[in-house]
Amino acid sequence: MSTEPVCHYCKRPEDFAADNQSELRPYGPGGAWACYRCTFNGEHLEREKQAEAAFGALLDGAEAISTTGAVAIGEPTGPRPFDPREAGL
Repeated sequence: MSTEPVCHYCKRPEDFAADNQSELRPYGPGGAWACYRCTFNGEHLEREKQAEAAFGALLDGAEAISTTGAVAIGEPTGPRPFDPREAGL
């Protein structure tokens, strides 16, 4: 049995397509992995709302526990506290 994460909706692993639309993020129901293609395809507005709410919750949580008030975004695990020392600042 594989432990590789798969999209909650299409059940495919990350990077099944070369167009970066299959990147998984934890924005599905209950933090489940969801690919961009299934989440933002324009056919399921409830998925988009769920993803936006999940992202917002992760962003708010990261900001709340950040000792610097800075947050890193654009990572596969979602927003996280950012330490400027990571960037050599």
